[in-house]
Amino acid sequence: MNVDRIARNVSASLAEKEVERLLRVILKGTPFAGKTHAVGGYVRDEYMGLEAKDLDVVVEMDGGSNKLTNIIHQMYPKATSTPRQMGASYPIWQITFKDDVEVSDDTFQTKGAVIEFADTMKEGFPDENSRQRTTMSGTLKDDIERRDFTANMLLKDLSTGEIVDMTGTSKSDIEKGILRGHPGVSLDKIFSDDPLRMIRLIRFQAKYGWKIPLSVLKTVKRNAQRIKIVSSERIMGELEKVMKMGKLGQAIRIMKATGLLQYIFPEIEAMRGVKQSPVHHAEGDVFTHTVKVLKNAKPGVESQLAALMHDVGKPATQKFVDDKIKFLGHEQISGEIARAMMKRLKFDNKTTDKVVRVVENHMRPHALVRGGGPKAIRKFIREVGEELVDAVVDLAEADDLGRIPHNLDKVPEFRRIVEEVRNAPIQVSKNPVLNGKEIMSILGIEKGDRSRLPEIGEAGKFLLELADDYAADGKELTKRDAEKALNSRRGVIRRSKETL
Repeated sequence: MNVDRIARNVSASLAEKEVERLLRVILKGTPFAGKTHAVGGYVRDEYMGLEAKDLDVVVEMDGGSNKLTNIIHQMYPKATSTPRQMGASYPIWQITFKDDVEVSDDTFQTKGAVIEFADTMKEGFPDENSRQRTTMSGTLKDDIERRDFTANMLLKDLSTGEIVDMTGTSKSDIEKGILRGHPGVSLDKIFSDDPLRMIRLIRFQAKYGWKIPLSVLKTVKRNAQRIKIVSSERIMGELEKVMKMGKLGQAIRIMKATGLLQYIFPEIEAMRGVKQSPVHHAEGDVFTHTVKVLKNAKPGVESQLAALMHDVGKPATQKFVDDKIKFLGHEQISGEIARAMMKRLKFDNKTTDKVVRVVENHMRPHALVRGGGPKAIRKFIREVGEELVDAVVDLAEADDLGRIPHNLDKVPEFRRIVEEVRNAPIQVSKNPVLNGKEIMSILGIEKGDRSRLPEIGEAGKFLLELADDYAADGKELTKRDAEKALNSRRGVIRRSKETL
């Protein structure tokens, strides 16, 4: 995270705290006093002694959120936006503080805060195959009972500042680090109504390291198939937060234990029980190895996804040759499967392309470390792409650390050689020193002669490799030398083209 983004987050958090302080003044002596509460993560984090952010407010009054936001806007029309309803059928209203607010001789630094106010409500899900809900006015008790976990059920009375535990267990569950549902509500119903809560459970476990009781895990297992009604975008929205923490391996283990894995990542489920050579992978099957690689992979969406999918092609390529287990070409098949997976999971093309390229190239550092000289390293950097070299080497290192036995010194040594080549006086050539027109002129290819187009590609490849040869000797390939070399290779390139 860059400094500007950190500053914006701190500023937004401060503005929300200032809105809370302003509400204490506004609510005093009004019908909203004792009826207006902060709820959810804002209160949870404050109780844990963490920075409280993302202030959400509930008003225990029919139409109360609309009334209160309009009163705030009427009081401070220049400092606030016109309240906006968040969905035509939901009693949720958003107001933005465009400026600070002055009350008497006090200034509230509210600028930048975006706050949602909602009526306390009950909700229903009439179609069991849809997440579409219906809402109706409810009490504060009703509103708490429709939420996911006790850790998120604390309230803060915004007229007094008192933290209220209506469940009787929320405070102790936070203190003990336990994730479970409301003691008076069926957790089967909570998970069935909104199956995404099962993924949120996993995210909270990864974030805080809290315990999930066996009874809760069993409830997830009973409802695992319900995750099929949730969109890929919503599921990945939760899991991306896990990936940014570098905890996807932890999440995958819980998904396996609860049966969620087969619905979210069936390709990863298929790796279970796929044996590997005990000589090179004494840690176990492909699934076990992948979880270990994830543990050692760097935090981040792309790095964690690449680690997750790097061996996904092994089940399809497993061969037994002379009592040895082989996975020849598995990295290319893994890349193909990874692309299909990311398309299904609705990732954008840019992210998909990066992950696939890292997956397809993750074996190259292992091969090059056993005998790749500077020329081979230069080719590796060029073909992988400068922007992805570190990602490929990082995955190779995590891959090594995820197996038993591993060679701790090998990949770091390869990384050192890569840096030497990167910092060499002669940079890695991305393009041939001669352009397409110049190559065509030397090879005598007429414009529009499509039959000889492959020769241009062959010539370009030859010139790049020649540039690597020169660089290995500390020299830079000039156009003059390139022209001479290409002229001497004309016949070879033509014959090579004819065999294609």
